[in-house]
Amino acid sequence: MDMSSKLVANQALMKQQNRARVIYTLWKNSPISRTGLAKMTGLNKATITNIILSLQEENMVVHKGSLHGSVGRAQKLLMFNENYGLCAGIMIRAKKINLAISNVHAKILWSTDVPFSAEESPLDVVERVASVLEEGLADCKCYSEKFLGIGVGTASLLRHEDDMLYAIHSIDWRNVPVIQYLRQRFQVPIIADTASNCAALGEKYFGIAENVSDMLYLSVGYGIGGGLFLGGKLYRGKEGFAGDIGHMTLDPNGPQCPCGKRGCWEMMASAIPTGKSFLELRQAADEGDGTAIAELTKIGSNLGKGIANIINVLNPEIIVLGGDVVHAGKWIMTPCRSTLQERVWPWVWERTRVEYSGLSSELGVSTPSIIGAITKVIELLFQ
Repeated sequence: MDMSSKLVANQALMKQQNRARVIYTLWKNSPISRTGLAKMTGLNKATITNIILSLQEENMVVHKGSLHGSVGRAQKLLMFNENYGLCAGIMIRAKKINLAISNVHAKILWSTDVPFSAEESPLDVVERVASVLEEGLADCKCYSEKFLGIGVGTASLLRHEDDMLYAIHSIDWRNVPVIQYLRQRFQVPIIADTASNCAALGEKYFGIAENVSDMLYLSVGYGIGGGLFLGGKLYRGKEGFAGDIGHMTLDPNGPQCPCGKRGCWEMMASAIPTGKSFLELRQAADEGDGTAIAELTKIGSNLGKGIANIINVLNPEIIVLGGDVVHAGKWIMTPCRSTLQERVWPWVWERTRVEYSGLSSELGVSTPSIIGAITKVIELLFQ
């Protein structure tokens, strides 16, 4: 490539980057004036004006009132059009699949669940899910007819090189081409990730980790999964399997795990050993059931032991606990924090937060994951 071609390519790239910066700033800070946009993005007003004109033609930006200052003319405020397009989220779990459709600010407009049995063919299930999603999109046309894409989260390992569901052990789904099928069916961008990574993304954009660069999201229910942000970026590892944290060994002589090893963290710090949900355990504990209190205390302590190892290695600013464990309340959090206080350096522990997920529960414990799956579509607007 000669120098003139490189210059043209660099200019085109700069225009794309400037556009993405303006879109993100608008999306994050609406309503905002052109002057405010220029200050926040570092771009000059002429560049801002040209980009805004383009976005208005695409119906991505609309006017929203005026800002009246003490001097000069009132400045028109710009608003990212929340109904610019529809985003869909699909969360694949062991017994049911959660579906949701939102606007570009992840406001849920429609949602439902599709139950299925382990005996059904995986592709038959996916075809049924696609048909239900099409019905949902038809119901949401009153908001927008533009369909931006689908974010897919899964409780399985995911091979990012070919977007193949590698395995969902509890229902024996292996090497299922879910993403490829959806891509052919809907002809829109399909972005897939693990449920825990999606949940971490949801917390990063819309939850209590919004302004945090280093955080770990732990989904704790019938198992433990993790999603990790380091330096403000989602960390996946070489093969994309980072976050399969429930199989960290806590006790080499501990209980047998279905994975074949002994003493996996999720066998000692999730609801698996009790055979009950955290909601059932908490209700029993609230009524003074000594067995339930003892079980929750032990789980909370073991959860703290594993988190302490993570804090000592990665030093995140916040650990967010999500999934069914949010129902356990103080019965898990108190022994967990007590164990952390014992096992983490005091000056580190004082600067580390451990909190339950801050996202609403309008979709139950799936809320962070489904919001995160939707967010993967929203992120495409900023690229």
